[in-house]
Amino acid sequence: MEEFKDSKVLITGGLGFIGSHLVKRILKEGGKVFILERKGSNPWRIGEVIKKVNIIEGDISKFEDINKLIKSINPDYVFHLAAYGVDSSKKEYSDAINTNIIGTVNVLNSIKDTQCKKFINMGSCAEYGNKKGLMEEKMYLDPVSIYGSTKACSTILAHQIARLNNINIVTLRPFGIFGEGEAPHKIFCHIILSLIKGEDVALTDCEQYRDYCYVENIIDGMVLAAKNNSVKNEIFNIASGNIHQLKYYVNLIFENIDTDKKPLYGAIPYRKNEMWAPKADINKIKSLLHWTPKVSLEEGIVKTIEWYEKNKKFYLDTDNHNTSGDKVSEDEDRSLKNNERESHAE
Repeated sequence: MEEFKDSKVLITGGLGFIGSHLVKRILKEGGKVFILERKGSNPWRIGEVIKKVNIIEGDISKFEDINKLIKSINPDYVFHLAAYGVDSSKKEYSDAINTNIIGTVNVLNSIKDTQCKKFINMGSCAEYGNKKGLMEEKMYLDPVSIYGSTKACSTILAHQIARLNNINIVTLRPFGIFGEGEAPHKIFCHIILSLIKGEDVALTDCEQYRDYCYVENIIDGMVLAAKNNSVKNEIFNIASGNIHQLKYYVNLIFENIDTDKKPLYGAIPYRKNEMWAPKADINKIKSLLHWTPKVSLEEGIVKTIEWYEKNKKFYLDTDNHNTSGDKVSEDEDRSLKNNERESHAE
């Protein structure tokens, strides 16, 4: 079914992990895709469909540029995925503020006089902070990282600006996401690639709890949020609703890949400001959007491993390929090997 047939869809961050999956889904459903990306971004994730999209370079922190661009497109839908700081090695406060806060305000300020039907904002469970028990959408936000703080601020501002300007907005707060095309610093990608290369995988004790959901399930939620006209100015958690210790996911990866390696638990220390048990309450999204994960955890892991085995060249052929802005530099890679790979949620 071509849900977005003939619609103009603007995606910020459309060359990233989640964005690339969304781009392919929108194209499949008949939409005309415009991608806003920073200069120098590499479109490797959408290579097979790159001729079908319009990639526009722009600095999201510069209002004049973004306003001119958006007015020229006059999009029917905007999916705002551009963000700084998902990779915890990126710690520049000004970059986080310019991208996550000012960038979000600029995009919203630019669409307020257009005919945009829906603005889908990608939030984060990092907005909640290190809370115990179920995390509900209306609870007090107490982030423990600059990424979480700037995402929380951007969500609050986005909904305020949307209310003042009658913009139809929905924010989705994902928890753990995994799937094809992740950045090398993410734990699923790191483990799978290490095993493909025949390397040992040094880990913490992996006793922290996580809720990981396959990326195509998240895309389902984004599409439902965009097309549901009765849902306005809402915030939804989006996750599997099942929480396990991190080692549960690690063991599933090892069980589904051809290797004689064993996970080296306890080989490295936990990082600072660890989120120990981000548990999502997903009753709201199930009730209002009728969303539930279609692809199971195990099926998603098998699909993900198969994809990396077929596409390892994108990560291993560093002489001919650069996954900027996701690729971990050699200096960052050494730093990350001394700490746990990124294992918190998006």
